[in-house]
Amino acid sequence: MRASGWLWAALLFAPWIAYWVLCGLGYRAGVLAGLALAALVYAASRRVGGSMMASATIVYFMAAASLTFILGLRWLIDYSGTLGYGFLCAMCTLSLAIKNPFTYEVSKRDYPEVYWSTPEFRMVNMQLTTLWAGLFLACSIINLLPHPLSLASHPLIAVGIIASAIYPRVYVAKSMRKLAPAYARWRPPAAREVIVVGAGIGGLACAALLAKRGFKVTVLEQHYKPGGYCTSFKRKGFTFDAGVESISGLGPRGPVRWLLEELGYSPSALFVRTEEAYVIRGEWVRIPADYSSFIEMLCKRYPSEAEAIRKFLSEAEAAYREMYKEVELVGSPLPEPLIAEALGPDYLMKYPSEHPSFYRILSSKMTLREALDSYFKSEELKKILSTLTGYLGTPPEETSLASMLPIFGYYIDGGYYPKGGSQALADLLAEAIRRHGGQVLTSHRVEKVLVENGAVKGVVARGKLFKAPIVVLNVNAMNIPELVGEENLPPDYLKHLRGLKPSVTAFMVYLGVEMDLSQHPPLIKSLDEGIGVVINSNLDPSLAPQGHSSISIIALLPPEAYHEFKSAPDYKARKQAMADELIAKAERLIPGLRSRIVVQDAATPLTFERYTLNPYGAIYALSQSTRAPKRPYFKTPIRGLYLVGASTFPGAGIEAVVISGIIAANDISGWKHVKAC
Repeated sequence: MRASGWLWAALLFAPWIAYWVLCGLGYRAGVLAGLALAALVYAASRRVGGSMMASATIVYFMAAASLTFILGLRWLIDYSGTLGYGFLCAMCTLSLAIKNPFTYEVSKRDYPEVYWSTPEFRMVNMQLTTLWAGLFLACSIINLLPHPLSLASHPLIAVGIIASAIYPRVYVAKSMRKLAPAYARWRPPAAREVIVVGAGIGGLACAALLAKRGFKVTVLEQHYKPGGYCTSFKRKGFTFDAGVESISGLGPRGPVRWLLEELGYSPSALFVRTEEAYVIRGEWVRIPADYSSFIEMLCKRYPSEAEAIRKFLSEAEAAYREMYKEVELVGSPLPEPLIAEALGPDYLMKYPSEHPSFYRILSSKMTLREALDSYFKSEELKKILSTLTGYLGTPPEETSLASMLPIFGYYIDGGYYPKGGSQALADLLAEAIRRHGGQVLTSHRVEKVLVENGAVKGVVARGKLFKAPIVVLNVNAMNIPELVGEENLPPDYLKHLRGLKPSVTAFMVYLGVEMDLSQHPPLIKSLDEGIGVVINSNLDPSLAPQGHSSISIIALLPPEAYHEFKSAPDYKARKQAMADELIAKAERLIPGLRSRIVVQDAATPLTFERYTLNPYGAIYALSQSTRAPKRPYFKTPIRGLYLVGASTFPGAGIEAVVISGIIAANDISGWKHVKAC
């Protein structure tokens, strides 16, 4: 049986305790007892891979027995405390010198293997071994003192035992908190007035939760409707979405589901499940709604890779499920610095053992491409499993495997579409805010965030002052310097903001067509053409006149495309040419499409910038590439000033920005709504 750390430590010290007790009574048998127990412990250690301390102990007692019984020396008995503690001090020092601290072998028995290779685990054991070396040295010296002064060594050993039990938790919690920027360690003011700048979904989610919790909330939005990219518009009876095609986070532990249920809504009454197909080498590959069926479809398509497919996707599901465990407690996954603060040091200590698959992926820093290359040979299979990187706007070699886990949720728990179009979700959250006494003011562009003595005081919108000691920015972080004022930001933070990179942008074509396309899957991703086609009227027939369909065609573009449109000699001609190109590609998927167009519109990077204020028309705010600068923390250097949305943890996408809103609302509330864990 595997002994616990405490039991193993007791076994390792058993020879020494017998030695000190019996020798303290003047018995030579103390040396023999120590030797006998040392032999037993050494034999036991060999069965479990060996032990540095067990090996050192047997060497000491073999030497002690030889000197005592062969040479007849008594000083190993008379000075058992001084010599024994001195030897243990030397053993600790040697283990530190070879970077294999003696407490490491004990700690490994109390902590799961996922901890063992972490820098924190190694460092805390180096520090504990250093402590024990000092304590052993002190005890060695104290034992030179006459009785009862020599008994002072006992409380020192008690100090070491207590420190060994408590210090790892304190150290790990402190280390995790250090991952948060030093500037973000302020606590929110004890106030009930909150202003939210920007009515994107992250801001609306935060505002809705705070309003329900009794805060006086005002949301200010520059557009004439709430939602940001989660908005819809109408053209001659057709309804189109600005950008949202499918929403994740509505599974059993989904943060979007949690938010809606927290606000008193039934997700099943508000959403429909999406269906998807990929087109590769001219072949249409329907994606099954059931995850196990998806796995078997891939296994059947790539039989030589079947074992690897099952292994990879089962591990992805395990990590995905673990990632969402905290939803039951706080409504969302948490960034590492917040785990100890929100759920306590003990929860943080057991986090890796309760999230082994997710923690292993998180610690590996592996990219999606590296993971796929390690599992599969088929490039086509890798391409299929990389398709949804489009939801992050990064190529597989620049997409972290950890950031792909929520995206794999589209296969595991499914994607969903709001009945009535994406605007319905934004309107629902706005209605929840108003229902709980808050207000959502559209056509109110915030011109300035007011700061005094390092704390936020309110904002100015349309020339009017709105006062509040807490302000939540649902904006692109690249816009913060202009909003807050460079003079109010620390140089390092300002430098960080200046170094941020925009995400990809896009070009979208919106078509109302006189065609019944109900036999087509509502979401089509053509890997051949590099476009996505969304037939949203297949998800909700009310979005198009009877016998007609509403279609959106999207192509992702690098942020540099913004300048190509802005500097084009004839912007309208450039826009029309791009629209024609995308329609031609879509027509290869839906023959006869062009001739049946009733309504046509398009959005360029400039369009996206105009309606959302995202620089370069970035559709995901900031680059989510592994090579990009780290996203800003959700608390800024200005006391009381928060950041939500795609610019902070965990990134872009409806589910992701909902998570950011939940985290900010919980922090403003003082984490009072955390369930017992």
